[in-house]
Amino acid sequence: MITERQLMERAQQLEQEYATEIGGIRAVERRNFVRILDAFHAARLSTSDLRPMSGYGIGDNLRDKTERVFALLYGAQAALVRPQIISGTHALAIALFGVLRPKDLLCCVTGAPYDTMEEVIGIRPSDGSLAEFGVGYAQCDITALPADLWEKQLEQCFATQMPKLVLIQRSRGYKRLRALREREIARMISSVKRVSPESLVLVDNCYGDLLEDREPTMDGADLLASSFMKNIGAGIAPTGGYLVGTSRAIALAATRYSSPGVGAEIGPNLGFAETFLRGLLFAPTVLEQVLTGNLLASALLQENGFVVDPGPHELRGDVVLRIECGSRGSFMAFAQAVQECSALDADAMPEPSLMCGYGTEVLMAGGTLVQGSTIELSFDGPFCEPYVGYLQGGLNAWQVVQATARGIANSMNARK
Repeated sequence: MITERQLMERAQQLEQEYATEIGGIRAVERRNFVRILDAFHAARLSTSDLRPMSGYGIGDNLRDKTERVFALLYGAQAALVRPQIISGTHALAIALFGVLRPKDLLCCVTGAPYDTMEEVIGIRPSDGSLAEFGVGYAQCDITALPADLWEKQLEQCFATQMPKLVLIQRSRGYKRLRALREREIARMISSVKRVSPESLVLVDNCYGDLLEDREPTMDGADLLASSFMKNIGAGIAPTGGYLVGTSRAIALAATRYSSPGVGAEIGPNLGFAETFLRGLLFAPTVLEQVLTGNLLASALLQENGFVVDPGPHELRGDVVLRIECGSRGSFMAFAQAVQECSALDADAMPEPSLMCGYGTEVLMAGGTLVQGSTIELSFDGPFCEPYVGYLQGGLNAWQVVQATARGIANSMNARK
């Protein structure tokens, strides 16, 4: 039976074998760092800006300059970057409730949305959902079709009513096999705008920030949303989320972030804006490690009989590696390995449980300094057949490799 040590040694060889792919990752992240630095300079950030503000936050210069940095970086007109945004789902909900009105239609064109969005939309009944406010919902999955058929499929999907808002989910979530690359997202946005020019496009960018040197707002998205618990926070930002987009769309979202009449004018940075900026500066370095670890983990798993997506040679649309564990025991063994390789609670035993926002029990592993920070290192998935787990994050590539090597060894023992 292969050991963890043997797998670690093999990973060192794989690092040399995949030198070209790893070099490509580094090149993108270096370009992204330059873009971030350019945004800092254009926003004219200075030492005197770095002060917290409390209360209403009226005239919060650090908050305003931070939002200017994000707008510039994402090629957007405006941004809403706040510690009061708790998660990616919260950021998306702010966008949805800000833009949509009773009798409007929301359409997700990338199939079923991420599980935590189901209650926001009303796919699963929940108090306060969009459905309770009379917002309609439709979905189709143009990703399952060749790109030259997308517009025809959208015409069918929009046949009875043109949507006020179209949602595109970039990451794979628990339902979709493949994450989307920016080129695909750009073509989707273009297809939507040709079929329904008045529709706004919201892209769920969770797990997809800074993987390429373009973002969906540069290619026509009206709104983009994500969380600092993921790529952009680099494991440094302790909370928060962002929205970027057109001035009008951000203004609408801001009415639901705070209240009509004041919008983005209130909301103090509370000292968090400095950590947002620090996390942003570190994000390309962390993502280089995450993606390198993800690639080596993919190669190592594939060599040892696991079905993974993406494969080691494939370009990545998010920071998530989908792993088919094949059995309950193998799934739990892999989760335990990730927990043991985490910074905190390494002696804890992951157990499946029902979690708010999910319709089934979920097994989650990861001991992170920022609670729930999937960019640090985590492994999770629905605790049901076919027992597919999702490995993501890792502040150092070799933490990801160690967790994977131990997970493979543990899983093989669990299968005996």
